[in-house]
Amino acid sequence: MRRGGNSRDEDGLSPEVRDLALLFLADLHIDGKSIHKLRAKRPFRVRYELDGHIRDQAFLSSLSWRAVMLFALEDRKCLTVHEMDETGRLAQTFPAHIMARLAENARNGGDVIPALRLVDPERGASAIVTRSRGRGHAVDVLHDLGGSPVFQPLWISDLLRLDALIGIMKLVRDEAFAPTMPISTYLEAAAMTGRIVAEPELATMQLTGIVPRLPQPRPLPAVLAMFEERCRTFPALARLRERTIYDEYKLRGAT
Repeated sequence: MRRGGNSRDEDGLSPEVRDLALLFLADLHIDGKSIHKLRAKRPFRVRYELDGHIRDQAFLSSLSWRAVMLFALEDRKCLTVHEMDETGRLAQTFPAHIMARLAENARNGGDVIPALRLVDPERGASAIVTRSRGRGHAVDVLHDLGGSPVFQPLWISDLLRLDALIGIMKLVRDEAFAPTMPISTYLEAAAMTGRIVAEPELATMQLTGIVPRLPQPRPLPAVLAMFEERCRTFPALARLRERTIYDEYKLRGAT
């Protein structure tokens, strides 16, 4: 992926630093358990290019591939992912034109219209994707993968590795998804109903435009300890302890 820019936000930190902090503290829970505590059913294959060198590796631990990404992003190395899991699955799930829309939403900021919906036909779970971050390796997602609606940043690899991880969830792109409403509408409806509401039903709901914050899964103590260690190395990160993606969408009345 392309190297990030050097712009600074009102907190004086670069977008890449803020992205890494948000992603570091985001934890995906499935059936009440952090994915870090789930034992993989099979290896998760990644074919990637790191500073011009092609590598093809299989990972059992979710943290192993995440460590590769974090070190590459922190060291500002050029990391390009060519394949994840099954051959062709990354391109089918996140094709180039969708990634371009997600990147455009990231540049525009604010209350954007989602670009993508992923679904698991077997379990009925869904994930509505709004924008990219982390140089295109991660996305912001409103999902119910763990049962209740959650709005959080997630690594693309975590979304694609669920089949390898738990063996009962495989997300595919909903090609019929054609949203016209901004993400605030989906978020308010999810907070009201406790589920992710589709657009036909959204159009009939009496929404106020005030968006309560959905509960966020708490990271594992070990992950929090690692973040605190990084804060000692990079003190500026400490300013981001309580930051969430809600702070970046400028949503009215979010509490």
